[in-house]
Amino acid sequence: MQRPPAVGMRIVKSACAVFLCFVIDWLRGGGTPFYSAIAAVLCMQPYVSHSVRTALNRTIGTVIGAVAGLLVLLAERMLLPSGQPIRQYLLVSACIVPLIYITVLLKKTSASYITCVVFLSITVAHGADVEPWLFALNRMIDTLIGIFVSLAINAVRLPRRRNRRL
Repeated sequence: MQRPPAVGMRIVKSACAVFLCFVIDWLRGGGTPFYSAIAAVLCMQPYVSHSVRTALNRTIGTVIGAVAGLLVLLAERMLLPSGQPIRQYLLVSACIVPLIYITVLLKKTSASYITCVVFLSITVAHGADVEPWLFALNRMIDTLIGIFVSLAINAVRLPRRRNRRL
């Protein structure tokens, strides 16, 4: 029977990145560390070069999704009557098509997932008492914090013991 593999550096670095996101949020005092932590885990890749590519896609997707989410929130407040969520659901759902298409036009299709996630997190989970500008900005900042923390942690080279049995 084989022993399970040891906990690798990617796992340890992911945990460190999540903790650092929580600390930054605590010091910042105004974000939602959930979004930073998710971005940090998703951007942590086995190689720094892969992390950079993933971070770039996540950054592009975050900006597109946040801007679109803000515009839809503002349009909803100006144009849609309150108390009719089906209209909001229809608008938000219809916006997925142009959002994904924008990533196709930019040749960044791997950013479509995060574009939609950020957009949906802003338009669906915005909270009625939150100013749309502030919520969208904080959501974008939270995600960018996680991306940059993940890049920084992944770039750190820690000493490793060699397996002398090989």
